[in-house]
Amino acid sequence: MKKYFIVFYLLVSVAFFCQAQDIEPFGPRLGVGFVPQYTISGGLRFDIDRSISKTSNQWLIISPQVFMLTGTRYNHDFEELWGVGMDVKHKIFLKPANMKPSGYYVQYGVMFQYFSITEKREHTESYTEDGAEYYTVFKGEVNSRVNKFGGNFNLGYQWLIGDKVYFDIYAGAGIRISHNSNFDGFDTWYNNSWADYGYSGTLLDGGFRVGVYL
Repeated sequence: MKKYFIVFYLLVSVAFFCQAQDIEPFGPRLGVGFVPQYTISGGLRFDIDRSISKTSNQWLIISPQVFMLTGTRYNHDFEELWGVGMDVKHKIFLKPANMKPSGYYVQYGVMFQYFSITEKREHTESYTEDGAEYYTVFKGEVNSRVNKFGGNFNLGYQWLIGDKVYFDIYAGAGIRISHNSNFDGFDTWYNNSWADYGYSGTLLDGGFRVGVYL
């Protein structure tokens, strides 16, 4: 019986050794990227890619965001909008026995965004007169604070130029839940489309990134 255990141990050791020999190493373990499409919404998003395994091609992506604009976006005329956000994703490349961050991959993650929005528009205000509460319509500046939560699942393909520069394109589905400080429950004002600042519901998610590995 002891002989069989020794043979089994040797076979397993050889299998692990062969698998380790097949894995192609990749030097850089940290990347920095830029997501151009966020400028359409008045924002900037930068991606920090970090390798999280030495034996499998998996990466953690942290994506801080800032927003600042005035003027018209998505049928709103903003006096001022500023915001911050963060995405966190787990990215798994599907090409076996290769540690280089290139080829097809799957990724999933969560997101959060906060917006402070000032806009001139008609709005309803309440007032009390002779002990009774009344409502009237005013036109003026309204400040809204919008919190948006969500998640994404994407399939993508990443090209690697040398060992430094990458170009990444992805598509998939997501969900968003937004709350506006001026409404009870979900946001109803900044909810004209998937890209709007207070959108709630399911959506198609996609984009592209460019960056370098350090």
